[in-house]
Amino acid sequence: MAMLIVDCVTINAVNPSALAQFWSALVGGTPQDAGNSFVLVKPGDGRIPLLFQRSDAPGARLGWVHLDCSVEDKDTAIEEIVRLGGQLVEHRSDSNGSWTVMADPEGNPFCI
Repeated sequence: MAMLIVDCVTINAVNPSALAQFWSALVGGTPQDAGNSFVLVKPGDGRIPLLFQRSDAPGARLGWVHLDCSVEDKDTAIEEIVRLGGQLVEHRSDSNGSWTVMADPEGNPFCI
């Protein structure tokens, strides 16, 4: 039996509303005011919610935690992420496979 169940992933953001809009366009759901400068995105279908909390400055060390995401069509996903304000960081691979590192508009990395 698992000791922990992940209920939500919390992400620091200089602009929680804008970052929540970006992520909701990618994972689904509608950003909701959660009070105290928090914005919640519930993607539904048993998927883990994302909570964006206000931070006064971008993290000095981005990348301690990042999301690994699945996509049906990587090229289409990359185009959409960039159109929404994200950026392509790099393509990577190892003996287990390949993936693409992206960054959201505030520079937080995530992989597809």
